[in-house]
Amino acid sequence: MKKLLTLLVAVCLLPNFAKAQQTARDNHLFLHVDFAAGNIYTAAFPSFATWGLNELTKSNIFESTFEVPFYSTNGFDLKPYDFVGYTAHDLFKDIHPSIKIGYQTRKMSDLNWGIYATGEYVINQFKTQFADEDYDNNNLKRLLVGGSAFVVLGGVDKTYHFMIEAGCRYSKALSYKGPLCDGKSGINDGLVSHFGFKVTGAGAIQDFGIYADFNHFDLLKRDDAKLKMFNIGIMWTVTPGQRRNRTDIY
Repeated sequence: MKKLLTLLVAVCLLPNFAKAQQTARDNHLFLHVDFAAGNIYTAAFPSFATWGLNELTKSNIFESTFEVPFYSTNGFDLKPYDFVGYTAHDLFKDIHPSIKIGYQTRKMSDLNWGIYATGEYVINQFKTQFADEDYDNNNLKRLLVGGSAFVVLGGVDKTYHFMIEAGCRYSKALSYKGPLCDGKSGINDGLVSHFGFKVTGAGAIQDFGIYADFNHFDLLKRDDAKLKMFNIGIMWTVTPGQRRNRTDIY
């Protein structure tokens, strides 16, 4: 019953939230909430939720992303990545929600800019194999904290805009379960660079972009085995009901 009441209160507050976001955008607030997944089905289904939230808030705050990790290993084998699998392991093996908040300019000139801080929670699950043994499950959870700067080509009066961003995050291991090491104490922390490009406009899919995250460190604290990774993500924002009535641009 308490959960139901909480949900009803949240739904009732959404119109006020939308009004607050309009005021925030007028005051140069940059705000995005993103849900990324490494399975095509897990990435597609939340699009309906982000679509509904964007319609209710009359914004493009909520984004969906299909993100695939690429691994480089030494000392063991990695099971080939299956981004269309439908087992529980395949559907939830890579989950990456994040929130970005910062400042953006809103000038009529053809060049705008902004900066933002980000907090990201990352779950990576994969299967490893030593020699001719069976594949073992690995579950790694990390916290990424950092920021980015971006430039936007196109003023607020333009229909379409092109956003280029670059930044870095610090990766902190939260937990690890698997055969590669003994818990998170065997996982390195380090810097992750981020680069992205996005096109924003007034169509039904009003934001569409691509980004890459590169880990600049070996995940394992081992001399006899190596594990490095980078991610490629494709992001989109679905707001078909707004069409050309959008008041935000990035």
